[in-house]
Amino acid sequence: MKINQLFYTSSTTSHLSFILLLGFASGVPFLLTLSTLSFWLTESGIDKTTIGLFMLISIPYSLKFVWAPLVDCTPIPFLSKRLGQRRGWALFSQIGLIISIITLGYCNPAESIIKTALSAFCVAFFSATQDIVYDAYRIEIIKDRNGGIAAALESIGFRMGMLVSGAGALYLASMFDWKTAYHLMAGTILIGVITVLVMPEPIQQKEKSKPHQNTVLLQIKQHHFSIIEPWRQFADKHLFLKLGLFILCFKLADAVMNSMSAPFLYDLGFSKTDFANISKVFGIVLMIIGGFSGGLIINRFGILNSIIFCVLLQGVSCIMFAIQAIIGHDYSFLVMTIGTESFCSGLTSTIFIAYVSSFCCQPYSATHFTLLYALGSLSRVLTSTIAGWVADYYDWNIIFFMCSLFCIPATLLAFSIEKNRRFSKVSSEN
Repeated sequence: MKINQLFYTSSTTSHLSFILLLGFASGVPFLLTLSTLSFWLTESGIDKTTIGLFMLISIPYSLKFVWAPLVDCTPIPFLSKRLGQRRGWALFSQIGLIISIITLGYCNPAESIIKTALSAFCVAFFSATQDIVYDAYRIEIIKDRNGGIAAALESIGFRMGMLVSGAGALYLASMFDWKTAYHLMAGTILIGVITVLVMPEPIQQKEKSKPHQNTVLLQIKQHHFSIIEPWRQFADKHLFLKLGLFILCFKLADAVMNSMSAPFLYDLGFSKTDFANISKVFGIVLMIIGGFSGGLIINRFGILNSIIFCVLLQGVSCIMFAIQAIIGHDYSFLVMTIGTESFCSGLTSTIFIAYVSSFCCQPYSATHFTLLYALGSLSRVLTSTIAGWVADYYDWNIIFFMCSLFCIPATLLAFSIEKNRRFSKVSSEN
């Protein structure tokens, strides 16, 4: 019995280690198409409207639920047969990711903005695809009782990856150039490749039915049903509409600060090293602290009070950026500004996930979460796109002050949604 327990403990530890490394590989490419790329574009003389439009290249993160069913049951030729369904898709996405990042490194935004956009889109697509595989692998390989630990390790690994592709890439670009920085970032994906080759394939149940010529068509119909049908589970359409508006308002401030912080700080005269030290190293550490704090706040004050507190803190973060725009190049105040925004970002991530999860119901709990979370990602992309255009015509302090005002409708919507939920609960009980 003791030997079995020892084996189980050792196996679980190794699986959790794999999750940490996969989280790292997932976090590296994320900022290469967001803030790091925004700084590169700004330094290349690209206007703010174009930089804002560049946020559209991250739309695969918002729409990845569309091709997720294909990742579940469509094998990759050669790879799936030898490595298994999950590891085959993981290696395929990693190879595509490495090639895309190397190609992006060879681009020159000032000379060919279209080539840069296409390369960055490929990075986002393969990154989103590997995220689908990693999430599925974590669910299938980790026992339920260790699910929380696995999620935490994945998050920590993801933040570490962001630190490398954020601060690390900026440091490398300062010492060498952007091509060298991106090519070395492509090399870090090899950590994920080695992990995939070493880790075990999850045991999956297979159907014993014989294949026939209509199998692919049948799968496509089933996948279409699995995407559309869960929306019908939201019985209260008014509640769902309010929830969608809330997500848009809630994510607006976070989206603007994430996408426009690089050109904003560049306009104020801060260097790549300043941006890396404060926004990446210091900022990501506070994001992790904020994420842990979010869980404690939810347990202590409940989900409604937590989401209201989060909305108000976002308003404060926007005001801090507006004041920073008025003060200008002040390193000390920037530390407070980035510290507030980073802590709020980590807090927002945890509380938003918990809040959205509370609306998911069986038998489509997982699909509900994916779709609602994707709605938040989509609102981030659309908001970031508009923010670039606004930044070309208005002062920075006006932009951030306008963002802070969205905490008012977000708060009102949160109370209205809670009122609807309580009314629906009472009606169902009667």
